[in-house]
Amino acid sequence: MSSPLEDYVSRIDEACGEEGDYVVILRYDRLREALKRILAKCRVEKDISGMMIRASYKGRGLTLFATGRLLLKGIGERGEAESLLRELLSD
Repeated sequence: MSSPLEDYVSRIDEACGEEGDYVVILRYDRLREALKRILAKCRVEKDISGMMIRASYKGRGLTLFATGRLLLKGIGERGEAESLLRELLSD
């Protein structure tokens, strides 16, 4: 059985800046399913015509884009970002 990261995530990059933000690129072939799973677990704070959604999960800020990009804000290190993504993308 493969992990949710292998199934839904194409790439994880550290964003520029001091805060420890990460840019996640979701796999295009599983994009709709991944967004649905993430949104089911998050609290949506702002939705701009479905193109950009600001949400929060366990005190962490997320910005989801319809293009398949996900911005994780205020994450300490890559391992923490991967752990958060596993939780968001699991059943």
